Amino acid sequence: MDRYLTSFDTAHMAHETVDVLVIGTGVAGLSAAIMAARGGAETLMVNKSALEESNTAYAKGGVAAVIASGDSIEAHVRDTLIAGDGLCDEKAVRDIVSGGRDSIDFLKSCGARFDLTPEGELDLGREGGHSGHRIVHAGGDATGAEIARALIAAARSEASLRAYKNTFVLDLLTHEGRCVGAIMMRHNEPHVVYARTTILASGGAGQLFRESTNPQVATADGHAMVMRAGLTVYDMEMVQFHPTLLYVAGLERRLITEALRGHGAYLRNTAGERFMVSQHELAELAPRDVVSRAINRELRRTGDSAVFLDVTHLDQADLRLKFPTFMQCCDDAGIDTSRQWVPIRPGPHYMIGGIRADTSGRTDMPGLLAVGEVTSTGLHGANRLASNSLLEGLVCGRAAGRLAAEAGSLQGKPPRILFERPIRNTRRIDIPDLTNAVKGGMWRYLGVEREERGMREFLRQLQGWSRMLGENERRFPSEWQLENMLTVALAMCESALARQESRGVHFRTDFPHHSAPWQGRHTAWPAG
Repeated sequence: MDRYLTSFDTAHMAHETVDVLVIGTGVAGLSAAIMAARGGAETLMVNKSALEESNTAYAKGGVAAVIASGDSIEAHVRDTLIAGDGLCDEKAVRDIVSGGRDSIDFLKSCGARFDLTPEGELDLGREGGHSGHRIVHAGGDATGAEIARALIAAARSEASLRAYKNTFVLDLLTHEGRCVGAIMMRHNEPHVVYARTTILASGGAGQLFRESTNPQVATADGHAMVMRAGLTVYDMEMVQFHPTLLYVAGLERRLITEALRGHGAYLRNTAGERFMVSQHELAELAPRDVVSRAINRELRRTGDSAVFLDVTHLDQADLRLKFPTFMQCCDDAGIDTSRQWVPIRPGPHYMIGGIRADTSGRTDMPGLLAVGEVTSTGLHGANRLASNSLLEGLVCGRAAGRLAAEAGSLQGKPPRILFERPIRNTRRIDIPDLTNAVKGGMWRYLGVEREERGMREFLRQLQGWSRMLGENERRFPSEWQLENMLTVALAMCESALARQESRGVHFRTDFPHHSAPWQGRHTAWPAG
């Protein structure tokens, strides 16, 4: 692949210099930016949409933290390792889990308002895979939105922290093996930001698929940036699918929290049968990947486009109190939950694979830290334990911000960087059509279930589309974004082909069981 998405010469571009550049404004990026600014660093954070637009803001679950008197760090570590199915890094797990209480205190100091018991204590919930009540939540099923609100408000109060919205970052700038900032499009003009430390917190990859819980910004741009910069990404086949997305034609696919099933909701097919009862001893409370695969099989068997979540038997006033976001979604879709079932199907939810980083954000490239969903810290292994992702963003983001502040300012004159991308073809490409083709193929061949023949055919298609797009001059974010999507899709497809077993969220119908040679092994792209 070409090193950069576009041709440029930094000597003839608008530029500025900061101590710390943060790419992304989810929980990890915001936490990092706040801590860097509080450490005295001149900090700039950028988002390609509104500052509020991130996977964090859409999170319906909560933050997993050991707070209850009967809970323990060891229990949380054990639950995480079990969920990770043999691919977790136990040291990383322990480091991150140990930061739970401090993370909640940090959010409280930023003004986050969590749900409390009548006694004024944190109202701790329990989610799938957890052995105890340790989920801190806000607004019932609107925790992410509250965390984003509080962190953005805290960020705006920091004098040495600025933010650019609607700014598309094209690439990390590197010079002599070091990251020295990034090139971006600001006000439709190329712009360079030089930085002593760049913190990549660009989020996930859900929008590579046709159905997704993720916002439109989640197109794996950060994953593609680090690949073009020559860094290795790991476990790119590991994508967690959420079993319950609202599925109504014409409306966005909105996540329905699994806490509803914990509250007593049933999954039914069109015949009204609770099909999960025969699939798993925990029925609707089975692990996410089990439920997602069961729904997939049911859809194939019946030929239907959706199965249904049934809450008609539950107290409707109680649902509005405890799950206001879910009930508002149903109201928007014209669904009367007292009489009608809610159509749902699985969709990609969380990207587990990414750039290798430690729990302070250190990567293999000097000058570059990475935090959050773009990373592979070893916390999640092969399957993310519910509500561990917000915890990871808080712990690692804050640590990276402190580390970046300690690194100080960029010394000397920023380097001049030139790149000329050859123009091979000027034919017109239907970008929306090709984007839809990629998303459809990802859902069909790299979805909940995979098999070799389909993936090899899709890999051939991806390679052809990549060559076609790569031969053309690109001037618009939609074109650059599509190239990022193709770059990451190729890595995901090749990684999924390489792992000839089923483990965690990665399920292959042609290799449906664990394979001993793959125990504890990670995939790497580029291979070797």
